[in-house]
Amino acid sequence: MRRFLVVATLLAALTVPLAHAGGSQTDGTLSVKRGRGTLMLKLKGTVIGRVNTNGRVQVRDFKPFDGNDPQLTCKPKPRHLSLGVTLCTGRNIGFRVDDGRFNISVRGNGISISAVGRGSVDIDGIGETGVSDGLMSIDNGPYQSLPDFKTTYYLGTPPPQPVR
Repeated sequence: MRRFLVVATLLAALTVPLAHAGGSQTDGTLSVKRGRGTLMLKLKGTVIGRVNTNGRVQVRDFKPFDGNDPQLTCKPKPRHLSLGVTLCTGRNIGFRVDDGRFNISVRGNGISISAVGRGSVDIDGIGETGVSDGLMSIDNGPYQSLPDFKTTYYLGTPPPQPVR
């Protein structure tokens, strides 16, 4: 009887956190390959990216004093426009933001992005006839061309709303 009580207690202790996690938000993903256009990521999560040819990357850190600073590499060096806002322009721009709440604006050619998190993403390909805008995948879906007009997507799934 004592063994049964120990097993039942352990099972209950493990089941409650799992049931609680089932009602929480899950992260979504975004992948962009050879993108041409403009992307605006407003999310909480992690983003790694690169702009190969003539581009602009601006990152706004909503918690600039948390020690989790965005990493940008470009020549000339990144410019700090104001508290928590960093800008890179030119070629071969690399950027990485980890585990935080950021707005990231990316414009240019040869955009590659991998993002995991929750939030909205505005994507606007260049829309020129006969020219590829690049490819994107949302939440592990199939790759498709970037939209020719500004389109908003949501990464991740929000928690279920209570039934009233």
